[in-house]
Amino acid sequence: MSQQKMAEHLGMSRATINALENGRSGDIGIRKVMKILDYLGKELAIRDKSPFPTFEELRDEQ
Repeated sequence: MSQQKMAEHLGMSRATINALENGRSGDIGIRKVMKILDYLGKELAIRDKSPFPTFEELRDEQ
């Protein structure tokens, strides 16, 4: 999917999508986050933090 197509569908600018994708965005609102997640077929789930590291955290230590 292109940034332009996603931006048009979400009613955001392509520059906003590009900044998010490249980790250069400032704070964005929860509404934008929810719209992006919905577009990607994902959802935000709140859960208690585990005392154990995630697979990604263990992998990144190496």
